[in-house]
Amino acid sequence: MLRRDFMKRTATLTALLPLSGWNKFMTADKLLFMDADVIKIKLGEYNCTIFRDLTFKYLAKDFFINATEAELTQSLLKYRISPDNIPSPFIALLLENKTRKILVDTGIGFLDEPLVFRGTTYAFKGQLEHLLDQQHITGEEITDVVVTHFHPDHIGGISAGDGKLRFPKARFHMHEEEWSYWHSSRADHEPALFRYFIEKNITPLKNGNLNLFRGDNTEIFSGVTALMAAGHTPGQIALNIKSEHGHLLYISDAFLHPLHLEKLDWRTNYDLDHTLAKQTRIKLAELAYKENMLVNAFHFDFPGLGRIDKVKNVFTWKYSEI
Repeated sequence: MLRRDFMKRTATLTALLPLSGWNKFMTADKLLFMDADVIKIKLGEYNCTIFRDLTFKYLAKDFFINATEAELTQSLLKYRISPDNIPSPFIALLLENKTRKILVDTGIGFLDEPLVFRGTTYAFKGQLEHLLDQQHITGEEITDVVVTHFHPDHIGGISAGDGKLRFPKARFHMHEEEWSYWHSSRADHEPALFRYFIEKNITPLKNGNLNLFRGDNTEIFSGVTALMAAGHTPGQIALNIKSEHGHLLYISDAFLHPLHLEKLDWRTNYDLDHTLAKQTRIKLAELAYKENMLVNAFHFDFPGLGRIDKVKNVFTWKYSEI
């Protein structure tokens, strides 16, 4: 679904819904649009909420670095986007059951005052904390935080401007390879701002409630399994969430746009290892296609929900309809 069509249909649906129905969860693929920034679905035992932290703008020259001009022009027309304006949300996923409130990724964070880093000013105004508050969920209620990888738009919401944890009672779960990479000389070439975010939001967790898990296909909660999704970063994970009749694959940044699914050889500036990134894309796409899983993509048009199909050995993406 195109973003503008999504927003139009969202506005129409919310206008028709009675207020008494707003707190109900719907089954997967049948969405209740709370507003333009909060989406809820039911996934077996889990109540799932997807939050839009903010929307960022990317450039085609960074998203599709090896696409030919002719191919890129035709593909961008298909999605009605321009080379200098590819809108992309930053999201967070909340899974709730009777015993846990599990937050997957934390957005870019919110700072009252702009950050001045090496002479450059950055204004971080992520709205996840505000959206959680709207849903009457406090930081102290979050029991677990899963970090899929250590890029700023996934970890910026872990701590506040004063350095205190926004989720002080949570256990933090992340892959050991991601931790090891960013805390070694292998990451010395990474952008200084990325390393600043890690020093502020990730490194202090070593003295707290931290779970560094290993390997592939590792169950971290009942029905929630971490899959290695290396390439974008060395220790990125995807989440295979299966509960009763619900099945969701959270792919984080394995794909940054549906075109990376349709054009598996197209590379992005944001992947560290292009060969591994392609292998990961094939692995996740095959899994989602064979098991007909609902997929949640961090950077696709909000809320990033859809399914993967295969036509003549080419993967395709279809956004979930209302």
